[in-house]
Amino acid sequence: MIIAIVGFSIALPRLYRMAFDKPVRAPFIQYSCIEKNFLIIRRSADGIKRETPQGKAFTRDEYEAALPFMYARQLLMDGTMPDSVNGVAIDVHECNNYRSSFRLKPKMIHAPQPVLFPMFESESGRARLELPKDYFRISWRMEFIDAKTNKVNEEKSRLFSAALYHCGFQFPARSIDGLPTTRKSCDEGYIVTDNKNQIFHLKMVKGEPFVNKVNIPSDMTFKTIQCVDNKDKLYYAFLVSSDNNLYVLTQDDYKLVKLEVNDINPDKYEIRIYGDFFNFNVITTGDNFTRSQILNREYKKVDEYSETWTPLEDSREGKIAQVLFPAQLAMTNSDSGYVNFFVSRSKSFGCLLLSLALVVLQFFIIRKRKNKVNHILDFCLVAFTGIFGFIAVNIFPNKFWD
Repeated sequence: MIIAIVGFSIALPRLYRMAFDKPVRAPFIQYSCIEKNFLIIRRSADGIKRETPQGKAFTRDEYEAALPFMYARQLLMDGTMPDSVNGVAIDVHECNNYRSSFRLKPKMIHAPQPVLFPMFESESGRARLELPKDYFRISWRMEFIDAKTNKVNEEKSRLFSAALYHCGFQFPARSIDGLPTTRKSCDEGYIVTDNKNQIFHLKMVKGEPFVNKVNIPSDMTFKTIQCVDNKDKLYYAFLVSSDNNLYVLTQDDYKLVKLEVNDINPDKYEIRIYGDFFNFNVITTGDNFTRSQILNREYKKVDEYSETWTPLEDSREGKIAQVLFPAQLAMTNSDSGYVNFFVSRSKSFGCLLLSLALVVLQFFIIRKRKNKVNHILDFCLVAFTGIFGFIAVNIFPNKFWD
């Protein structure tokens, strides 16, 4: 009975959503340095619309021409790339160095994290990065483990552990954030948070440890640190503080610079950041809204635009689901990378009335069967689990003790 109820609470809401839910496609918002306005792409069954918030429509060619840095290759092919924008001469190769993109989803944070990391050589003299033969972890000390033999490299471990210790590192590490891949332009190592929430920059230069402590307020903590590999080499990472403020850690001088944006919550919202020659476009998207905040190259806000829509749970289909299902159980969640039991309870009192009606209906079903068995457990299951328990007790009727 328990297995049946759990199974129905997973399958029935999922089948209902597949049959009746109408997913909302969030509009894609960009900012045109030529139009000095937001440009929005809306996708629907009728096709793609490109327009401003005021309703001015654009053809595909007009849209691309209004975003010269995003569609530079197409404009160069068409011979329509402007020589200057806003009175500033445009060098396509130079402008390309300022172009960047970044994306962060909640399930990227709330997911299993690796425990071993590769330490690349930052100045190998080679054109491409190569994976090392050992991997490191930072527990009570920093240990390098040979990938082939699974043995600890004691000499290298002592060398790097001592370098961290002399810089004030408090073992073990709370987080190790970097880009553990060879698919990057160069290696800048890792941003490591120690047990006292201090932040350090760690990398290997010609076989020797390089450690630099980042000066931050003692009471500041971060939800996530996301390292980047942009061509402009202006900063190492984006950092989101525990109070949902967005920062960048500048390269070489290690300054923590706050971006003038609000409503940044990586636990619930998807965050996208697009950079070009003039601006940064910070887009946050939730269940019922999307917001675009435009910053200049000094990270100061210059404009903002947002749209909202009715969330699925407040739609007609969502309200019916709230009545039908007292709770919805799922094995996965859009905000988590883990497989687990995720429960969302109904916010409607209608599900209580439905459960009561199902208890009454079950009473008449039992009377019709005319078996003299104690059915109190059946009534309790239907009362507490609603339609899930009602189906379960009738698929597996209480007759085995008849």
